[in-house]
Amino acid sequence: MRLALLISVPIVVPAMVAAQQLTPGAEIPLAPPGYKMLRFDEDHSYLTNQANRTDLFDPVKYIPLRQDDPLWHATFGGELRERYEGHYDPNFGIGGKGSDSYLLQRITLLTDVHLGERLRFFTEGISGIIEGESQPASPVQNNPIDLQFAFVDVVPWSKDDERLTLRVGRFGMSFGAGRLVATRAAPNIPFRFDGFEALYSRPLWNVTAFLTQPVKDSGHIDSEDHSTTFWGIYATHYFDAPHTLGLDLYYLGIHREDGKYASGTADEHRHTLGAREFAARNHWDWEAEQMLQVGSFGDKSILAWSAAINAGYTWDATWNPRLGLKAGATSGDNNPNDGHLGTFDALFFKSGYFNDASLIRPQNIISVHPNFTVHPLQKVTVDGGVSPFWRYSRNDAVYAVPGFVEIPALHNASGYVGTAFDVNLTWQLQRHVNVQASYVHFLTGSYVHQAGGSDVDYFSTAITFLF
Repeated sequence: MRLALLISVPIVVPAMVAAQQLTPGAEIPLAPPGYKMLRFDEDHSYLTNQANRTDLFDPVKYIPLRQDDPLWHATFGGELRERYEGHYDPNFGIGGKGSDSYLLQRITLLTDVHLGERLRFFTEGISGIIEGESQPASPVQNNPIDLQFAFVDVVPWSKDDERLTLRVGRFGMSFGAGRLVATRAAPNIPFRFDGFEALYSRPLWNVTAFLTQPVKDSGHIDSEDHSTTFWGIYATHYFDAPHTLGLDLYYLGIHREDGKYASGTADEHRHTLGAREFAARNHWDWEAEQMLQVGSFGDKSILAWSAAINAGYTWDATWNPRLGLKAGATSGDNNPNDGHLGTFDALFFKSGYFNDASLIRPQNIISVHPNFTVHPLQKVTVDGGVSPFWRYSRNDAVYAVPGFVEIPALHNASGYVGTAFDVNLTWQLQRHVNVQASYVHFLTGSYVHQAGGSDVDYFSTAITFLF
């Protein structure tokens, strides 16, 4: 049944949409906006114009609740994603974990109700299941039914192009390039936060302040993790109307009752100050970010940092080739006995940070990733690159994505971890259907071998249907 659905979605849906034609003399419709990672950020108000209702699913994307007020409306939507992952020697083969391959399925259904300009209710349910795994499944992959998001928006003040929104409930967050706060899109269950947000916007400014507790992944109906509190303020200023040149400034704070690093476990208070600059001009695009962390870890003080850059040049030629370079460094702890913790904490960073295999957490890591991207067809993107990794400090560990120590410190071993080779394909088959595939080979160095590890191969493919 599942296979039949996967085959029918990309064939039947495009045909049904193509069959919908405008009546002669009708107004030319606007191109519909794309779907977003956080579905509650989508705006379907363009469907107030009848000429724009050309898609099969438009009747459920904009349902008027009052004939005399277009701001009273409801939206329904959802997602079906089928994903295959194959890990060959996951965790670098350390700990006796053998090869593993499995199928992931994610289903979401959402309801978005706007009662005028001042009040909004949003809910989204989620189901994530895993089949075929040989290792115990993580709760982020196996949660048959749960509440993904549920919040209320109140707009106490708006004037012309300025707006203040107060949000309370369960929601997702994604800031900047996703190096510290993002959505964790690859696993079945993304990051979620319970708490409060204040969102201010005007044409050249976006500011978000929040106070939350992250949702604890249990594999059942989840509640907030009372041992962790996360708060902050994130501001973006654009220097041009197209929003291609801008600056992010932010402060993020976190308190964990049981922070865990190679040097031990303790009560942790950590504060992050950061800046991010971005621009796109004359075929060039670039963004850079700098982060400083201070605080306390038990009876130790924290002083850690990170810096990253992602830049590229795109040629106006066949296939629109882009040559890019990503590079970054995150500090590690040089001496576990000096009364200071130097390990950077990547907080709630995006999945696939270095590549789709998601083997390494960006802590105590230096990486360089030259990459190349082409578009052989209008809706097909192929990219790939090579990324060597080194430990920033030989006295600190390599951390797995969830945060535990993946490879111990081994201060007498080489700082070189290994080199990852990756190639990725994205095919936007149709507005509602997306296909992705990735392959990663991690060629490990003597440090990993000394810890009992080996090379890693990883493959994934996914088909996603959104409406």
